[in-house]
Amino acid sequence: MIKINLLPHSKRARVKPAEKQLILGLGLIVCISLVCAVFILWSGSRVSSLENRVADLDEQRHELLQQVRHINEIKDKMEQMQSNIRAIKDIRTIQPLPVRYIETLVINLPDQRIWFESMDLDPDSTLEIRGVVLDNQVFARYVDDLRQSPYVHKVNTRRTSRRQVQDLDLVEFDFLVQAGEPLPGELTLQGSNEE
Repeated sequence: MIKINLLPHSKRARVKPAEKQLILGLGLIVCISLVCAVFILWSGSRVSSLENRVADLDEQRHELLQQVRHINEIKDKMEQMQSNIRAIKDIRTIQPLPVRYIETLVINLPDQRIWFESMDLDPDSTLEIRGVVLDNQVFARYVDDLRQSPYVHKVNTRRTSRRQVQDLDLVEFDFLVQAGEPLPGELTLQGSNEE
């Protein structure tokens, strides 16, 4: 059987186009607001995370700067120590030289012919020597022998003159010896000549 409804249909309220646009507009505004709120929340958490990262990096930077400062202090101390070591080595190198200079003067002395009255050593390794000798030839031979030494760079006779000492006619002398470290190779040459 077929039923036919002859009752009038209930009429739906028609939505006017202006109301439709208003509803769509409000829906769009709500959606945009939700999207903006989500973006703001996400941006805020991102900014907060970046700020935390920046704070961590600043703390690391501060720690690294302290370590660098400490390393630089150690480096400066090491350089100072190296400088001190170089100075000590230099001093140890030149420390025995004055003894060598005097040894050179004494080794070349002819027995019982030259007598030193005074000897001064300046800081620039210049020896000023005064004394008496039997005669000029002995003095000249002594000066020549000194000039052969690798520790003697220059001999400068300042004066010689006659002097009476206990009825002996002697020669008084005053001369300068410029001493110094042997030049490279001089010491080995002298050692081979002595052998």
